[in-house]
Amino acid sequence: MNLLNGAIKYFVGGGNQERQNIDSQLFGAYPLNKQIDLYFDFSSPYSYLAVARIDKMAAAHGIKIRLVPVVLGAIFNRLGWQSSPFLAQPRKLAYMWQDVKRQANKYSLEFEEPTQFPIGSILPARIATAFSDAPWIHAFCVNVFKSYFALNKDISTTDTIERILKQMDLDPQEILPRASSQETKDRLKLITEQADSLQIFGAPTFIVHDQLFWGDDRLEDAIKFCFGGEK
Repeated sequence: MNLLNGAIKYFVGGGNQERQNIDSQLFGAYPLNKQIDLYFDFSSPYSYLAVARIDKMAAAHGIKIRLVPVVLGAIFNRLGWQSSPFLAQPRKLAYMWQDVKRQANKYSLEFEEPTQFPIGSILPARIATAFSDAPWIHAFCVNVFKSYFALNKDISTTDTIERILKQMDLDPQEILPRASSQETKDRLKLITEQADSLQIFGAPTFIVHDQLFWGDDRLEDAIKFCFGGEK
């Protein structure tokens, strides 16, 4: 069964074995018992909060974290939304920025409301897809989030992403070609389709076993479920 045909079977309701096969080909080994998959988008402020703090929390509990970037806009389009649903409700948007600022302060994270929201983030998403197993990938993701939500930088540009990579002593000339390859583009698209098949509708979303937890404020619940299920 090739990846595409297997994915189609998986997306239309394949069983657990199909899920294991496709998951293994997309990400590597099938999730361990103590593992959380964090689906996120770089233009999501609540994803910033979750990604920035999950590493230490997971390490303290002996949990493996798999960061899974998705193109949230594509999922929104499937749901009939043209952009972030926050944009359609000015009061809710204003509250979101107020809430994110409070939570960032709570977590001792830098935050500044960006001048452009949402923003294109396909390039860093492709890097996070192509180098998902790299030891530096969590730090890279956090640095991209901080560039946008703390320093008000345009993370849609190659210049910004190159600057982040160089600050991490990484060579953009080695990373960007692989991130821009057709293989990586196809993989990110397939992962986004997988997220849609899992009924993901926003970010961040945590998947633990077969359970979905949506929102930064559900991170602690996801960690707890990792150990005892619904107990």
